[in-house]
Amino acid sequence: MVNQLKSSASGHIGQGGQTQSGFRQKLQEIAWLIFAAGLYYLAARTGMQLFALKPSNITLLWLASGIGMVMAMRHGLLAFPFILAASFFANYPGMVEGHRSSPALYTLISAMADGLAGVVAMLMMRLSLPQGLRKSTDLLHFGIKVCLMPTVLSSLVISLNLAVGGYIHWDEAGNFFRMLVLADSLGILLIYPLYQAWHDSRELRSGEVQRLVLTSLGIGVLLYLAFRGHPGFIYFVLPVLLLLAFYIDLNLMTLALTASMVAIIAITGQQLGPFQSTNLVEANFMLVCFVCTTTFTILAVALHNRQLLTIEIARQEWQKAAEVDVLTKLINRAAFLPMLAEEHQRAKRLGRGYALALLDIDHFKKVNDQFGHQAGDDVLAHFASLMQANTRGIDKAARLGGDEFAVLFPESDAMDAAAAMERLRQRLEKNPVNVGGIDIFVTSSIGITEYRGGDITPDMVRTRADQLLYAAKHAGRNRIMFDAVTDEAA
Repeated sequence: MVNQLKSSASGHIGQGGQTQSGFRQKLQEIAWLIFAAGLYYLAARTGMQLFALKPSNITLLWLASGIGMVMAMRHGLLAFPFILAASFFANYPGMVEGHRSSPALYTLISAMADGLAGVVAMLMMRLSLPQGLRKSTDLLHFGIKVCLMPTVLSSLVISLNLAVGGYIHWDEAGNFFRMLVLADSLGILLIYPLYQAWHDSRELRSGEVQRLVLTSLGIGVLLYLAFRGHPGFIYFVLPVLLLLAFYIDLNLMTLALTASMVAIIAITGQQLGPFQSTNLVEANFMLVCFVCTTTFTILAVALHNRQLLTIEIARQEWQKAAEVDVLTKLINRAAFLPMLAEEHQRAKRLGRGYALALLDIDHFKKVNDQFGHQAGDDVLAHFASLMQANTRGIDKAARLGGDEFAVLFPESDAMDAAAAMERLRQRLEKNPVNVGGIDIFVTSSIGITEYRGGDITPDMVRTRADQLLYAAKHAGRNRIMFDAVTDEAA
């Protein structure tokens, strides 16, 4: 197998160093498959020990089916022999205990069916949901095509195989088949969303881990009560998980869900809890149905919540992009004017003032005409960077359009704003923009006004700042004019 993979890599790459790199990647792939096969084996053996139905060796939950699907999703058909081997070694001891003839043959057939289930689930996933589970409506296709169809096929093969081999009676084959389908489907339903969620995981939000820990403790208390004489508490697990789905991301949610469902099945497998009956087969069927419906419900809510969160994040990003000037990275006119109006109302309500500065680059049209529009863009970006460097974090710098800029100074007077703008004016005057080896010197005229209260509107404040800006231009440019706006001045 390794030689074939190496030959295939050589044919595709055709270069010595790249061939060796491809060969190492294949070895790493096989090493990962061996590790995954080990997990498959451990999941299978652990399941048999915790909640196996003897002597058929069927478990109430076959997490190995989900691991097999993940192996096939990552490595395609190459995963099949590894799934087969892991399933064979996991099931063979139980088959030998039955003291039937040819246990190796019947174990091999069942192992091939397990490998087939993983490969078919992978194919159905790629055909039906190539982007994975992204929204709650995907669960219908996932449940039928990915969880149910492959396991029906493999369970049919395994049931017939064990019945023919005498490991189960023919009159038990129907119930055996039903439980096998549910156990294998549940394994895929729990494991694949968990794998995808962590594969696509993002940075955890603040408080998510704390919420998970507290909720897990709460679920632990509910399970303890449910399995210690108060069976009704088992039904409170669903609403608790539902609430949790709105507060943590899908990766942590699937982890909590899987752990909770595995705990319920594991404890029930020890003949404890509410899912006990004189008819053991029906009791276990009820348990698996409860776990399946709970899992589907929680996954649907969690996926829908993630979809809404994704939409909200996209909306915020689009809104932010719509409020930012692409060239200068300052907020634009559409975002600045509402900020000015909001600050005006806040200052008026609290009896505090603020200052507004309007800025204009002197002779900017000449820069465009003489050096080109690209040079003009460089000048605008340079000017914007100096504005940000000479304002506070609470100040709002904006590009209103063309070479016209503004700065809002909350809780500041005209003198404070003038001091900041004077630093900007001096730095702009002394630091040219280099374009193609040519230094372009520019200056700025600035008008600043201060709101001190009274019956003044934001438009009146802006008009006064504009008047002072033009006064600075008429006085010779490259200077600052400032005062406080009053009813008379406005």
